[in-house]
Amino acid sequence: MGVASADDDNKLERALVWIVVVLVAYRVVYHASYLGDVPFAHATFSDGAVYEQAARDIVTHPPLGTEAFYLQGAYAYLLALGMMVRAWPSVGLLVQLLLAFVTLGVFHRVVVRLWGRRAGLLSTIALLAHPGLAFYENKFVSAELGIACNVLVLAGFVALLRVTLDRDESRTGPRVLASLGLGLAAGLSILARPNMVLALPFTLIAVGLLARGDGETPSRSWKLVALTVATTVLGTTLALAPMAARNLAVTGYPDVQPVHGGGTSFLIGNNPKARGVWNDADLLSARLGTESQELAEVLGIDPKLPARERARKIGDALYARSFEWIAANPGAWVKLEGRKLWLTLGDQQLTQDYDWLGERELLPWAHRVGVSFSMLLALGLLGAGAVLGGRWQPRETGEPPEPPPAFVRTRSARRALGWFLAGQVGAVLAANLLYFTSAQHRLPLVVPLAVLAGPGLLALRWWGRPRLARLLERLRARTPGPRGSELAGQDARDAGPPAIARWVVLLAGLALVQGPWPRGHRDEPHPVHYYNLAMVQDGIGEPRDALASLDRAIELRPRQPIFHMRRAHLRHRLGDLDGADQDLAVVFDLAAAGDVPDWVIAQAKLDRDNVALERRLNSR
Repeated sequence: MGVASADDDNKLERALVWIVVVLVAYRVVYHASYLGDVPFAHATFSDGAVYEQAARDIVTHPPLGTEAFYLQGAYAYLLALGMMVRAWPSVGLLVQLLLAFVTLGVFHRVVVRLWGRRAGLLSTIALLAHPGLAFYENKFVSAELGIACNVLVLAGFVALLRVTLDRDESRTGPRVLASLGLGLAAGLSILARPNMVLALPFTLIAVGLLARGDGETPSRSWKLVALTVATTVLGTTLALAPMAARNLAVTGYPDVQPVHGGGTSFLIGNNPKARGVWNDADLLSARLGTESQELAEVLGIDPKLPARERARKIGDALYARSFEWIAANPGAWVKLEGRKLWLTLGDQQLTQDYDWLGERELLPWAHRVGVSFSMLLALGLLGAGAVLGGRWQPRETGEPPEPPPAFVRTRSARRALGWFLAGQVGAVLAANLLYFTSAQHRLPLVVPLAVLAGPGLLALRWWGRPRLARLLERLRARTPGPRGSELAGQDARDAGPPAIARWVVLLAGLALVQGPWPRGHRDEPHPVHYYNLAMVQDGIGEPRDALASLDRAIELRPRQPIFHMRRAHLRHRLGDLDGADQDLAVVFDLAAAGDVPDWVIAQAKLDRDNVALERRLNSR
């Protein structure tokens, strides 16, 4: 019986390994197809264009650059690593993809060390099979860098867990080094995603719980707590110091994060027009290079101020505007926060810069199946109930088929792991609720959820086995003869005690069934997707493809003045002067009715003059 069970276990683990291999191969094919067939891989727009601009500044003036970072400087440096080889953003994207595969390898190694081979493989499969992660691995946004840094933090924490198993009080050196490494990783995660600073207090509590242990001498314990917590804080400071030094040298101020402090994102998430996702708040143009000056004029800020001071004042003014609205509309704000949570926990990919449905048109076979967010959430809840609830324990009469790892056999280790994972989840949820939600912003949640997914699957199996055995016993009891009842009773005895509480199973079931509920009613790409696609196609030398994309954007939103202005400009360049005049006429008609940005009118007037000039030249 034992040999047969071991053979079954080996077959299961081999099957899990093959699933991992297939998922990795699929990922390679997907990224290769994206690089070869999708224009977005070769040019940037929106936030990606801001990052590219910063990366080019670093490449031109290495290693510090000459400009203040408007967005995360850490991601600009990641792009610059590739662009130092060849000044194309696509080369920077190759470096990002290399980082993505290294991150997946590190994650697998960490969860196998944490849970054991079988549960670790299940956690890796859960992460690999989530389509949202693959989607953002090849986009010009900081999401993948944030995932990589969060996995590095996880690796640092597990390393500290392993060192903590050594209870030799004379050896504090390994603990100090492990806590220093954890602090360094935490600092890098803050550079990649500023909201992860909210996870730092939870990490420090976890470090303290590990240092204190379950039964050490109180005086010795508190000294070790102080030492390891201080070392973790030191590591975080050391990770942040290079960015502060860079900004001090370039701007004269030791900033670690962009000086606007997230004012734009806070306004997007908290204004009368807000619905939980990106919107222009009747204020933002999202226009690269000029939005800062436009905001300064609207907010009454001197546009001639130095860029850093202007950005700080703009951020403060946007925060003030949002808080004023919240104070005047507390009920609407609470309802809005509930909607943000509802959107965050659903399966629908509420993409922001890059369009999920738009990519499906470009790569029809991609992202068709996988582990949805609600599945990850449900498995994560099951895993948390089993591991953190202390139910994943050896049986008194022998070990269960999958014994718990040594890391979670002690109360202090389970509590520390719980605090650590709570910080990783809470920091991301807080950002989605305080600002606005999107698939990109909630993506870091998949790391802690996938960590718990492996134990969650095993716990679900253990929870279901005795119930299935009892059901079989009832069915076999109706069958004549004693043998069926005897076998069913043996199955029930072998199944062992429940691994998770019933209320955890119910909560996980609720998380699972709410996910597919539609959060929006859009079943085709957003018009802005075609506009962005047109801008990228034009930028890489495909103007006729760009014109076709603009045609589609205008078909979906015929009274958008920016679309018509861009198409008029493109038609003029392609020699279609009549078509350009038609688009310009639409722009001026909309301007006469109001609600057209001044910069659009100015560009339309310039294009009208250029079209008139070319007509005169052609008539000669």
